[in-house]
Amino acid sequence: MEAGVPGPAAPRDDAPPPPAAGAVAEPAARAGHPSWTAALLVERPAAELRQDLSRFGVGVGLASVYGLALGARQGGMSFVHHAAGVPAAMVAVACLGVPALAIVLTLFDAPLDPARVLSATARAAATTGLVLGGLAPAAALFVVTSGSQDTAALMGLLGLAVGGALGVRVFLRDLGAALRRDQGLFTRSGYTAALLGFAAFAVVLALRVWWEALPLLDGGNS
Repeated sequence: MEAGVPGPAAPRDDAPPPPAAGAVAEPAARAGHPSWTAALLVERPAAELRQDLSRFGVGVGLASVYGLALGARQGGMSFVHHAAGVPAAMVAVACLGVPALAIVLTLFDAPLDPARVLSATARAAATTGLVLGGLAPAAALFVVTSGSQDTAALMGLLGLAVGGALGVRVFLRDLGAALRRDQGLFTRSGYTAALLGFAAFAVVLALRVWWEALPLLDGGNS
């Protein structure tokens, strides 16, 4: 080695070891996979029939869990009635209210297609189902321990109202985002009136179905 030319630095024994490639890749891999809840509620850029139907089915199933919680007060066949009655309102709104809204919006030249409407419906159902499924343990505790039938019914109805309201909100927001805002005043007024009318119809229809189908709400006369 020539004089005056420094040689390569000797490695220090106390230097920290370089990070392992797996330690860096593992958090990055985890960050790239959303949770089950996020994947269920994410708004996809393109509608997919199979995934939307699956998402709707998951929402209905989770709503049935809330129904089971309401049926815990009376037991027996009440479990079946409530497990079927809670998601029945969601199905009724999806089958009756959503097609009617889509038809009304097309009268105002709304840029909607059936796939878009189905995707919004499925995401709304999944939202409602997740909320109701999360409230199911608390609902079971309240309806079983409440000394009054009216109190138990009120607490059960409160959970249904929260889940239903959040689902309708997601549905209206998804459809509202697809509507053009550069239309005239008449068209925009028609959009708004149709969406508000659907919200009112969904509330009335859901309450009607729940009142008829859930023994807890009518004092066990169903």
